[in-house]
Amino acid sequence: MIRVLELYCGIGGVAAALGMHRPGGAEHDGADSGAAEIVAAVDLDRTALAVYAANFPGPTVPRNLDRAAAGDLAVHRADLWTMSPPCQPYTRRGLRRDLEDPRAASFVALVAALDAVRPPYLFLENVPGFAGSRAHALLRETLDRAGYEVGERLLCPSELGSPNRRRRFYLVASREGRLTWPAEGGPREDRPPRLEPAEVGCPGGGQGDDRRGTGPTLPRRPLADFVASHADPELTVAAATVAAYRHALDVVDAADPAAVTACFTAAYGRSPVRSGSYLRIGSDGGPGDSTGEALPALRRFSPREVLALLGFPASYRLPPELSRATGWRLAGNSLSLPPVRALLTSLPPLAHLGGAAAEATGPPRPARAAAATSPAPLRRRGATLRRLTAPVAEPG
Repeated sequence: MIRVLELYCGIGGVAAALGMHRPGGAEHDGADSGAAEIVAAVDLDRTALAVYAANFPGPTVPRNLDRAAAGDLAVHRADLWTMSPPCQPYTRRGLRRDLEDPRAASFVALVAALDAVRPPYLFLENVPGFAGSRAHALLRETLDRAGYEVGERLLCPSELGSPNRRRRFYLVASREGRLTWPAEGGPREDRPPRLEPAEVGCPGGGQGDDRRGTGPTLPRRPLADFVASHADPELTVAAATVAAYRHALDVVDAADPAAVTACFTAAYGRSPVRSGSYLRIGSDGGPGDSTGEALPALRRFSPREVLALLGFPASYRLPPELSRATGWRLAGNSLSLPPVRALLTSLPPLAHLGGAAAEATGPPRPARAAAATSPAPLRRRGATLRRLTAPVAEPG
């Protein structure tokens, strides 16, 4: 069993991806809960930690990681460190200040601790803008100096059969055993991919929506599988809001088998645009503009539905006292489980998770013919690769 230190744990995206659950609770769908032990879950957000503790075993640690020291982390004797550092230093909205952003201080401290402790394995998730940043260069220099084998790629859950866009940068590193990568229709590949400047400079990603035209590698689950049959009327969007932003809203229809939702961010419910999708619930949303076209009737996705689209299982619980706004914020700051699980299978101790690792979990799915479960083949690179230098372009 691999010992995991979950840094920036939030509401437990890594724990959920590993199939962790509280003793006596419902098993998480499609995962092996005996694969790992969370030795500590660390985050500054006490509300997120309370939600984490309601779902997963293991100690939660409220802590500002800006002052993380090697000795404080080494005491956990963890095999795998996982981290999803603050993304704002690498986004357009965050002004892309990179290491000059105070919110990057905790990451710098953790890289120094990583260099001193050198745990066997590392997993990192961040926005695509992290790739090619000075923070990325700092991490790669540290890992290369310490003798880690490193694999990294950009991946969206829509490539793994999920009807949700959330393109992110992922990195895994190992000092004990070779990284292996699921390959479509064949054996696992034993050479980890590295991004090159041409890949890093491609459009899309960031904190907002990613509308790249990459089709799914796995059969896509219909959006209707993730939508509640009866929704709270308070989720309905006011006609005035629809009228004001009708041309900027991302609208999806649960009856559309090709529907894919936009990336849900922590601003969903506060920012009307570029924070997630809206569900069409009818065409009678009130009078339209001067053209006389009727407004669509829309509603927001509930926090529970957003979590399902991120791959959290139906057994995952949000405390009843948690406000809807807080639920949206916590979900928007969390991880998409299908890519996380797919990348974790590249680590030798977790390779056996591969079967279900690439599939969205979400709510119970209807019986259907079994589909292939391997994610998109990862591009193989030669031994000599250029250092990433170009920042990722975000949608304007």
